[in-house]
Amino acid sequence: MIGALRVIRVRQWVKNFFVFIPIFFGGAIFDVDQLAAGAVTWMAFCFAASAIYCLNDIIDVEADRAHPVKCNRPIASGAISVGEAYLMMGVMVALSMAMLSLLTEWKAVGGIVVFYLVLNVLYCIRLKDKAIVDVCIVAFGFVLRILAGGFATDIVLSKWIVLMTFLLTLFLSFAKRRDDVLRMEATGVAPRKNTIRYNLTFINQAIT
Repeated sequence: MIGALRVIRVRQWVKNFFVFIPIFFGGAIFDVDQLAAGAVTWMAFCFAASAIYCLNDIIDVEADRAHPVKCNRPIASGAISVGEAYLMMGVMVALSMAMLSLLTEWKAVGGIVVFYLVLNVLYCIRLKDKAIVDVCIVAFGFVLRILAGGFATDIVLSKWIVLMTFLLTLFLSFAKRRDDVLRMEATGVAPRKNTIRYNLTFINQAIT
């Protein structure tokens, strides 16, 4: 059970609270119907993101087994089999679609969630190894979250909120890559494949 929860990264679900940003800025935080729509959208994104985490760990299983820290991940350690991980991924996608069916604006929100899934499948397969592209995709994922929240609640988002969300999460993504580079320099072990494609000079310029 604990292994399954680790694979779907329940602790990362907090990132999906970005779907509530439209409700906050739209002054609808006390509107029960809007909050309910936001909660359903949040759950849809949680399950969708968990499906991607499953796929990522399946793809990286061999590399994780050779990593001094990531070898303890459930799939890499053998606590969860690859077959079980695929099953979990399918269940997560099904649950996400089930949540979307509860929304009035299920077509619009569903389109965003499906686009999020496709984009992140590409990210897991190839794009996560591309410097700069990887952080842009991560940041854009948060933009998709607030757009989904806006469609689900029928709240029109300001272009400035969308832009600032992208820039803020892009900054945080670059900051995380900076931490990866520092750890690599200190330990000699790259936390991720594309860490060697980054350097402190570039990242420092990017975040200042």
